[in-house]
Amino acid sequence: MTSRIRVRLSGFILFISNLLSFLFGFIFIVLISRNLSQSDLGLWFYIGSIITYFEFLIKVLPFWATRDFARGRAVAKTTIISSTIISIPLTLIFLSLSGILSKSSRAPIYPFLVASLLIPVYYASSSINSIMYVRYPQKVGWRVPLIDGLKIPIGLYLLPYGLTGVMVAVVIANLVYVMYGIYVIRREIEKSFDKDWLKSRIKHFWLPIIQSAIGYVNSASDQFLIGTLLSPLQLSTYGIGVTISNAVRASSQLSLPFSMSVLSKTSTSREEVSSIIKFVTIFVIPMLIGGIILSRELFGIFGPMYKDSAWILWPLLSSAVLTSYSTILYGVISGLEKIDYNLGVDFKTLLRSRLFKLTLLDYGTTATLIVSSIIMIPWLGILGAALSRLVAASMSFTILSIMCMQYLKLKRILEDVSLTVLACTPMSVYLILFKPSGTTLTLLAIMIGAIIYFTSLYIVDREARKLIKKFIKEVSQKLLFLLE
Repeated sequence: MTSRIRVRLSGFILFISNLLSFLFGFIFIVLISRNLSQSDLGLWFYIGSIITYFEFLIKVLPFWATRDFARGRAVAKTTIISSTIISIPLTLIFLSLSGILSKSSRAPIYPFLVASLLIPVYYASSSINSIMYVRYPQKVGWRVPLIDGLKIPIGLYLLPYGLTGVMVAVVIANLVYVMYGIYVIRREIEKSFDKDWLKSRIKHFWLPIIQSAIGYVNSASDQFLIGTLLSPLQLSTYGIGVTISNAVRASSQLSLPFSMSVLSKTSTSREEVSSIIKFVTIFVIPMLIGGIILSRELFGIFGPMYKDSAWILWPLLSSAVLTSYSTILYGVISGLEKIDYNLGVDFKTLLRSRLFKLTLLDYGTTATLIVSSIIMIPWLGILGAALSRLVAASMSFTILSIMCMQYLKLKRILEDVSLTVLACTPMSVYLILFKPSGTTLTLLAIMIGAIIYFTSLYIVDREARKLIKKFIKEVSQKLLFLLE
């Protein structure tokens, strides 16, 4: 039980980190949405979606580094240097396309040129994270003050330079995080370059490359299609909805330490899986319900002109909830696979592994997203894009649940969800009766609603009450250790 609580504690730290990142990002987007034109805001989301396509090689080595490092092989230096080298030609390609992209979007070229620097920075950052998440997951939490805490003041200072200044702020903040990450893992950096590992895993490049490629297409395809089929103005509205739903999506970090635990020991139990699902449920369900009730107020934070588009939020929040649950199941299936223990595993053997089956699922989910988006966006506009993402998330969650059925206690899971929904009732009544106006009152209403919810949960759910007590005890022990 103690190790399970510690896994939850690490997951909670990552969740709070990502939630703070969302809040800082929320503030950042609000600031630029209120100080940039709607076209520039749409261009911000457009450039972000394009950069995503240049990250399809980003997991070629970090994918294997995470699995091998969790099982005792020192590959930090090899991964970071090799991944950064891989990013160089991709950066040059993006630079060569900047002129075409700026003309097609009727925008200046400078934001594209600055954004190109993010490509090598993201590749280095991904390699560092692949090591940190295994050994120092809680220290990834400093990502928030380093990146989001820096880009806000720098972005404000550079706002007179428009979107180009904002891009410069993002590049600087991410560079600082890379430097921090290298410092954190300095003891894990091997003395000599592991050529044998690199040669072996480069031969297996095809699995993470097709997995990463489809993952990034999945994450950006709906925004790309909106920018292509509709307009930057509608893309800015959809981008705001995605930004809000990312608060729920951040809860997927709650299960990451659990996934690393499964990976390192290549085993788990129904009790462990049910326990982590309950832990995630405690956070995602109230965020879903509260987000739907306050949808207009949340959109209004970005500007009064966006309030009328708040109706697109419910499918985006629902898909984010399903994604959080899918992350748990995905981690279980991936972590239990032992076939890649052997560095010399051949192509045909990997094709028969659960790792490849998960990749096939990603492709099916993305195909569903793209096809449904092409059909529904011209018909329903940005609502069609939001519904397409919900359809794709539902399909992925259903298939993963079937693959993990032997580890799921369905009756217990349904009971846990029911108790959580019941605990949300007082919070929902409060949010419906109290109609906040303005950013400050909306954030205050969220805080009060959270207090009401956790108080109700403590009263109605006996297991959650035990979990909260043990969790508080573990946090107290950690704080006392730091103070000693």
